[in-house]
Amino acid sequence: MVLQSSVFKKALLISVLVIGAGWTQDVGSAVFSGIGGVNIPGITQSGVSPLPSLVGVESPIISDKYILMPGDRLLVTVAGSVTYSYQSAVTYEGKITVNMPLTGIATSNVGQGATVDVVDAITVSGLSLRQAQDTMTKIIQRYFKGATVKLTLVGLRSAIVFVTGEVQYPGAYNASPVERVSQVVARAGGLSPLGSKTNIMLLRGGLPFAKVDIERFEQEGDLNANPFIESGDVIYVPPVEGLVTVRGAVFGRGEYRIRTSALTTEKERMSEGTYELKPGERVFDILRKAGGVTPWADLHNCYIERLILGGSGARQKIPVNLHEVLFAGDSTQNIEMVNADILVVPPINSYVYVEGEVNNPGSFLYTPNLRVADYIGQAGGPTEYGHLSRVWILRQGKRISGKGNPTVEPGDVVMVPRYTVKWWQDYATILSAVGIPTASILISLIALQR
Repeated sequence: MVLQSSVFKKALLISVLVIGAGWTQDVGSAVFSGIGGVNIPGITQSGVSPLPSLVGVESPIISDKYILMPGDRLLVTVAGSVTYSYQSAVTYEGKITVNMPLTGIATSNVGQGATVDVVDAITVSGLSLRQAQDTMTKIIQRYFKGATVKLTLVGLRSAIVFVTGEVQYPGAYNASPVERVSQVVARAGGLSPLGSKTNIMLLRGGLPFAKVDIERFEQEGDLNANPFIESGDVIYVPPVEGLVTVRGAVFGRGEYRIRTSALTTEKERMSEGTYELKPGERVFDILRKAGGVTPWADLHNCYIERLILGGSGARQKIPVNLHEVLFAGDSTQNIEMVNADILVVPPINSYVYVEGEVNNPGSFLYTPNLRVADYIGQAGGPTEYGHLSRVWILRQGKRISGKGNPTVEPGDVVMVPRYTVKWWQDYATILSAVGIPTASILISLIALQR
């Protein structure tokens, strides 16, 4: 009866420690060999039961850097004169149990699961995995001379992180210490329309710990701009300081719209989006945020629409030659942008227009390397009054001669003028109108003379 009471007390102590830690686990699961070669029922020589599913991590956790906190689960492996292992969780007080195999008990009296004896509990919270391992080794060596301890992290703690400010769903969220700020913000529904992506504050212990720039992390892969979280952290998302709009022939971030021509089946990708503006950012910086320009962007005719101070919402147009910015490195064209600017990147006009004395005037899809005569032919050819020797092209407000049948560019207007006098038809018309009355008069005169 005394022996059974002792076993009951030990089992009860184990149960209390496990329940106090808040996790259901098999603390008594152990592999034990030695002490006279006694084999305890229910224990195998191959190892403990399979590990639970692991949480995805970016890279293997380094024992010198990972700091233990309440909730972490460890596999404790003791090797030396005895060899056994068991799992233990870091309790709310930041401790893990020191377990020993039961000794001096007849195997017939050992029930399933009562295979280890809790002899101590040591504080490991705030220690790195390696420091906790060294501390555990010193404790075990009090009982088994020359024994070594290996701690293996088999379960990550669940942290509580508070997300506040300009997010869709502010509040407290569970996270693990291998998650970064951007992942927790995404769990909070992402940023609100006015939430800053570049000026997020991470507070730890009530004090500013790091400035988070998710935009830099996404564009450059800078992990320092998106740190790991810890339990108790507060993530504050402030409102943006400035916004700019990019409209036109850019790839865009996220949704975009397809513009379909009414005359052809050609489709062009046109985007319009609003992006956060950081102090000092210029046209090129904003274009990067907007995904860059498309192949059909008209780089020479871009512009910024900027609000006029005191202009009651009126805007001024500031020309920007993106070709010079992107390919010539002209810093004068890389204009610094201000809040509420609209950067417009128009598409290249992909049509050629034929007007004047042609049978079917209108717009025609631009095809590279076609000449004036080709587009006049697409317009049904000249009318009987078309003056082909005086055809001219209107290109970006300039008049260009059509002599020599030059190559046409997108957006050109091909003009086929009318003859001012077409002598043979005009004389025939005059004779037909004047000749018949004259002939009648001559016939009358001849008749009177007779």
